[in-house]
Amino acid sequence: MATQTEDLRRRIVADINAGKPGTKLGSERELAERYRTSRSSLRQVLAALEEAGLVDRVIGRSGGIFISHAQVQRSLTDVVGVPAFLASQGYVAGTRVLSTKICAPDATTQQALSITADDFVIEIQRLRLADGSPISLELAQFPADAFPNLLEQQLGGSLYEILESKYGLVTARADERIEAVNATPEEANLLGIKPNSALLLITRVAFDQHDRPCEFSRDLFRGDRTRLAVTAQGHGVGVAPSVAAASVALQSQAV
Repeated sequence: MATQTEDLRRRIVADINAGKPGTKLGSERELAERYRTSRSSLRQVLAALEEAGLVDRVIGRSGGIFISHAQVQRSLTDVVGVPAFLASQGYVAGTRVLSTKICAPDATTQQALSITADDFVIEIQRLRLADGSPISLELAQFPADAFPNLLEQQLGGSLYEILESKYGLVTARADERIEAVNATPEEANLLGIKPNSALLLITRVAFDQHDRPCEFSRDLFRGDRTRLAVTAQGHGVGVAPSVAAASVALQSQAV
């Protein structure tokens, strides 16, 4: 059962998610009356929300509590699931499983997972939430033969945790490619944004501890809510790195 403080936090977060960045929620006095709570309890919750980047508190006659909608940060140097990096930044992670199926792989998936047209893949589409607000849309595919009964598991959390605990698989590394794309009407509807809004498409092939491809996924992150981070290792002038940890490639412009 949620505590009074947690219930208050959820109610405020719901109002934040229903609003737009920059919108004034009200003054402390107005909010205390609206949520029927004490000023001290309200300030405790607002302090946590401000630290998480969800609200801004402005002092003065025209001040008050404003919706911030801070960006979440995704590291490019760690192989972690969405719940893990959201939790590390103070967000409550949520998931809506949109669809699951076992199907034949297309040519791109065959190449990514080193399988043939005669094989099958497990496909899982999910919507990821940060404090109840849509943050990303993901489509993940796995070799069906390698993960029997995967669709019978609880798919609302980290799939990497399921692969490790149920199948003994450890995700050792991942190759990722990042592109800027525009949201289709369907994607925009699911993510709560306008069509053609900017998205970050991260295409990933993950490998297990035996260096076998185990996952092929395409994640669409909201461009207005996501910041990418990478730590680059220096090698000195004129010294070539042994392994390219991150790179940027320009795509050819369509004629």
